[in-house]
Amino acid sequence: MRRGNIASRSSITHLGAVMGLAAIGLLLSASRASAGCVVPGKAGSAPTGFVTAHAALPPIQQAGDNGGQPATIVGLWHVIYTATYSTAGPIPVPVIPPGPPDAFQFAETMKTWHADGTEWEEKIQPAPAGFCFGVWKHAEQDTIKLHHFGAITGPDGSVVAIFWIDESNRVAPDGRTYSGTWDFKLYGPTDVLGTGPVLQEIAGTTAATRITVQ
Repeated sequence: MRRGNIASRSSITHLGAVMGLAAIGLLLSASRASAGCVVPGKAGSAPTGFVTAHAALPPIQQAGDNGGQPATIVGLWHVIYTATYSTAGPIPVPVIPPGPPDAFQFAETMKTWHADGTEWEEKIQPAPAGFCFGVWKHAEQDTIKLHHFGAITGPDGSVVAIFWIDESNRVAPDGRTYSGTWDFKLYGPTDVLGTGPVLQEIAGTTAATRITVQ
């Protein structure tokens, strides 16, 4: 058995204990744990994103006024992550096979895409709040590829798990929304680069609305 691999039964049992029985797993108790930005909501819950009034976008953010180029993703966005696939693991979500499942909201966040190719995100819900970050680039067919990192810590501040999320998004022509897909993979606490065994995988779709100056 490899050192640092929390896929073993004993380690997963310890991970659940760290998070607390009342939380039934990772990241569900603000008083006992601190986490990265993307963690699951309750199974079967509908998106609960807050309503935000949006001002008209500056012309530079609209494809028609930007030399025919795709609308930029740079800026601040309100994002809903919906899960459509999941495997069993430490995070207590329904196991959903590939296909047309009963989807559930995985997380709600505020995400900032920077022009230098970096990205920063704050999780709004489920609690507790948390921050994580990533790097992005333009890919084929006007898509934006994101590689995004987060760490999960226990009550004593130690890292109990690592996760990586890969996204592929496309901004709407008017620049006001984007949508795409995401793939979340959970790793052991020492696997910072995400090269070892995957403890759990959850995937789904993104739906984002741009936040503008009112």
